[in-house]
Amino acid sequence: MISPNARLDKIPGIGPATTEKLVSLGLLTVQDLLRILPRAWDDLTQLQQIQDLQPNGQKYTIKATLENPKMFRTSRRRMVLTQATAHDATGSVDITWFNQPYLVKNLKTETYYYLTGALVQGKRGLMFSNPSVEIAEKTPIHSGRIVPTYSSIGGLTTKILRRIFMRLIPNLDTIVDPLPNQLVKKWNLLDLDTAIRQLHLPTDTAKLEAAKERLAFDELLGVQLQVQAGKNFLTTSKAKPIPTDLAFIKDVISNLPFTLTNGQKRALWDLLQDTDKPTPTNRLIEGDVGSGKTIVATLAMFNAARFDFQSALMVPTEVLAHQHYYNLQPLAEQFNFTISLQTQSKTIGDTNADIVIGTHKLIHKTVEFNNLNLVVVDEQHRFGVKQREALKLAGSNQQKHIYPHFVSLTATPIPRSLALTLFGDLDLSIIPQPPAHRLPIISQAISNSQRKAAYTQIKNQLKLGHQAFIVTPLIETSLKLNAKSVEKEADAIRKLFPNHSVGVLHGRLDSSTKAQVMEQFKNHELDIIVTTTVIEVGIDVPNATVMLIEGAERFGLSQLHQLRGRVGRSNHQSYCFVTPTEEDTDIMERLELFATTTDGFKLAELDLELRGPGSLTGISQAGFVKFRLADWSDPARIEFAQAAAKELLHLSPTLELYPQLMEQLEIATPNYHAE
Repeated sequence: MISPNARLDKIPGIGPATTEKLVSLGLLTVQDLLRILPRAWDDLTQLQQIQDLQPNGQKYTIKATLENPKMFRTSRRRMVLTQATAHDATGSVDITWFNQPYLVKNLKTETYYYLTGALVQGKRGLMFSNPSVEIAEKTPIHSGRIVPTYSSIGGLTTKILRRIFMRLIPNLDTIVDPLPNQLVKKWNLLDLDTAIRQLHLPTDTAKLEAAKERLAFDELLGVQLQVQAGKNFLTTSKAKPIPTDLAFIKDVISNLPFTLTNGQKRALWDLLQDTDKPTPTNRLIEGDVGSGKTIVATLAMFNAARFDFQSALMVPTEVLAHQHYYNLQPLAEQFNFTISLQTQSKTIGDTNADIVIGTHKLIHKTVEFNNLNLVVVDEQHRFGVKQREALKLAGSNQQKHIYPHFVSLTATPIPRSLALTLFGDLDLSIIPQPPAHRLPIISQAISNSQRKAAYTQIKNQLKLGHQAFIVTPLIETSLKLNAKSVEKEADAIRKLFPNHSVGVLHGRLDSSTKAQVMEQFKNHELDIIVTTTVIEVGIDVPNATVMLIEGAERFGLSQLHQLRGRVGRSNHQSYCFVTPTEEDTDIMERLELFATTTDGFKLAELDLELRGPGSLTGISQAGFVKFRLADWSDPARIEFAQAAAKELLHLSPTLELYPQLMEQLEIATPNYHAE
């Protein structure tokens, strides 16, 4: 028998070349190889009779003998065709294989074969096109059973991987289950050994479904153990309470140039109540684009400064850090509070200020805080878990287990199921509505032939003294990708709008240049900015009232919604046009759906269903979870995994009783209490 910890060359039939390919992919042991899970399964166990075959695109498996195998080369494309006729008791059907000349030597006329493929209409009638073919007397690999389909890796095709697992699974020693046997039975789960075998070599559909359920549970459990361990840490740690001075808060609010919405007031009250406790706050304030989350966090930071506590605000981009600094500076000066800016390219003030605003530079070892007691992270999913924890620890006194209060802001509407999965350790406040004076943004999906309408609206808005964003997917033109680029589009826009100033903004510009361009746009020294998605988060230019998004099919619905939120930030009517690079019925339907939906939460649910969580959270980053079998949109299963995680942590708070569970599920319980 082959141990799960054995080297790959112990698997029968795996040669040096295949082993080398797998090792180059980081797969060193049999256990590593077993983690390559199929992406789909086809049930090919139901044999069909030839007389019942239909040209409907469905895959059929027949058991038949073959006659007249022959090979020839086509005159036009010089393609090698192999043809034969399949017979069973009910009839016959022609078969054609493409570019498989070796078949003509291997096919025998008196042997039964399993053939799996789809029936198509050929020149001479119906035919089986390019079916898999295997001798029926042998154990089938590619037909006649539930067949797993793998994504090709390192040049190894799904057929090669099927053969490897067909040889491995029957000779595999028992896989040790990291979960205690009594809990596996209590939770009505399939044991891990059976589950792994069924995924790679299924015996029936019921066991395959149970195997998928078990692996999906393991994925969810891994996340929930980390989430619940973090929550347990909060209940056993201490924080310095920040009292609430309501009279002072009301005074600050009275100096704002707008009125807080009811949603903002509720979120602020939640946060002030949290920070007045002797345990660390861990709250997520979630609000749609333009709902006013930043001012809620600002009021909490001002309240902290009122009691001589320091706050830190970490944001994902330097452009946003500069914007927050310059927006908050005048208000802070009214109350004699100091604010500093700390980014890679610019430093204003020092880290002794009442409020320190910055990018990930805030977690650099050279940055030292003074009595930090409130940490705010804007768009927290754009930072890795380790980055967020580093900022928490920056203000901690670990010897006394005292930690700062922590609040996260997000303008990405997160469906309940995803919030449960990713942020289950956070208390949640939702700001449901934008400020009352905001008008809904008029959105329209346009084809290439309708682009003139977008340019006309841009001209109209510029005549009214407003400004425009034009967003493209690429920085520079690509030979591989058919999509507009900032550089080329900026040239075209300057020709279309010769009497207006056009600026360019993208991620490759150095930080000072980006800040300068945004400052020029905000001061209306520029009329139009041609940009990439670098403006997606938090940019606030109230005078910008129209946006054209090129290559819109390359963005998720939630990302389009975030981009659209850069306009409509005043009492002026705003407009957003989205147009694809290449027109397609499905693409236009999706863009029409975006244009007619202003609710970010609905768009987020659709994105989660259509594209998965990556479309909600942007580019993958450290700490983000990629599920292979678990369902993001199933709250019942997520809640089940939460309950299981709580039970395990109750039995063993640091999981020291389950070392294999920590290792195999890749769990890393927080070690916040290290001396």
